[in-house]
Amino acid sequence: MIRRNRLQLRLSLILILIAAVIGAWYAGTHWQIAPEQLQFSGLNEDSSWIDVFAALGEQAIQLFMGLTS
Repeated sequence: MIRRNRLQLRLSLILILIAAVIGAWYAGTHWQIAPEQLQFSGLNEDSSWIDVFAALGEQAIQLFMGLTS
């Protein structure tokens, strides 16, 4: 790597890390997920792990769609 760009790389990395921290703070304070809103109606005690992960994935997609609309 060319050494003359080292300062620019460090500054951009610092800016990216600052943006990530601010984004994590914003998401943590404004997007609180209520566990009672997650519905696992198709699951019971004899469900397999595939059903559990499929239901979790479906709920994550629904949650993401609700947050972005």
